[in-house]
Amino acid sequence: MRSLKMALLPLTLWSLGSGMAQAETAEPQSIEEKLAEFDAFARQYRIENTVLSMSYAIVKDGEIIAAEGIGWQDHDAEERTTADTSYLVASITKTFTGATLLAMEADGVIDLDAPFTQLSDWDGRCDWLSSSGNIFGGGKPLDDGYVPPRIDCSAVLTLRNVLQMRVLGEPGTNFLYNPIVFGRLSNWVEEQTGTPFDVWVRKYVIDKAGLRDIAAGWRDPHGGDALRMLAPPFRHAPEQDDNLDPSALPNPEMNGSSGIIASARSLAEYSIALDEGRILDPLVRARMWTPPVDADGTSASYAYGWWTQDWEGTPLVWHGGWWPDAYAGMLLKVPDQGLTLVALGNTDGLHWGNRLQIAEIEKSPLAAKFLGLFVSPSD
Repeated sequence: MRSLKMALLPLTLWSLGSGMAQAETAEPQSIEEKLAEFDAFARQYRIENTVLSMSYAIVKDGEIIAAEGIGWQDHDAEERTTADTSYLVASITKTFTGATLLAMEADGVIDLDAPFTQLSDWDGRCDWLSSSGNIFGGGKPLDDGYVPPRIDCSAVLTLRNVLQMRVLGEPGTNFLYNPIVFGRLSNWVEEQTGTPFDVWVRKYVIDKAGLRDIAAGWRDPHGGDALRMLAPPFRHAPEQDDNLDPSALPNPEMNGSSGIIASARSLAEYSIALDEGRILDPLVRARMWTPPVDADGTSASYAYGWWTQDWEGTPLVWHGGWWPDAYAGMLLKVPDQGLTLVALGNTDGLHWGNRLQIAEIEKSPLAAKFLGLFVSPSD
């Protein structure tokens, strides 16, 4: 037996060496090969995570290089999914809110250092948030053991504090993702201007960029195909053979935190419009993606309506969207490399459970596959 092992050893070493040599000399994947590999991964991911209808789009240097729909919009497999199938994009709406408020400030309509806490119903809402045991009121351990400070209802919060999700403890000093408080930005704008928030979102984002088929809430008379082609939501249902059951439509009204209805293709066009400066001046856009610095000298994980992080030295800006038992998705941008991934689905199977205080989009298998295939390592 020993002699057989010795006889096989040179062959084994030769095989390993040959394989390493082939790996070293292999031609880099073409963009077509990368797209095919990502598509195969996305299709398998959809099945494994029970997403009935899933759409994605990829942008490279101002062009949509992939736009796909996978699966079915309905339980009876009668309406195929396309790249133009629309979804409630949930918290991806916050990126629209960030752009809108920064543009309003640039135009002198609002001041981001104005007191958010002058909102007429803030006192009552803050009292509830601070005493209800809700995690967004602070003072309660998160799943990873972090205990954020409690919200101080006597403190003055500015619009900037809310946009940057720094509302707990001393205003402006602690980041914790807080969709409840952020959502009330729309109410503040409406009270101060007398104009519905969706009108401002259209003026400064959707219409300004010439975007089509994006609805600012389900009542938007200019929503186009976004309203007509909405995929109904489904929940995961272990009691059903296919693990799917229709679920109730989440709140489709427009507010600061949610309400945008869009397709993967239309969000890709939105991403291109941001890159081309059709929504914000480049300096204002850069500010939108620049997070504040924490007391320890590190950059926070959230800027103005966008999560921000470095991945292997490469800056990323992104937002996830999650309606439990209904919809989930992501909008991931690599600004320095002109790359964008949009992925949307009509179950919450695309949700990866990002922590509330740290940006970790690479923990999404779909995002990780995209980053590994398309993003060039930074020097």
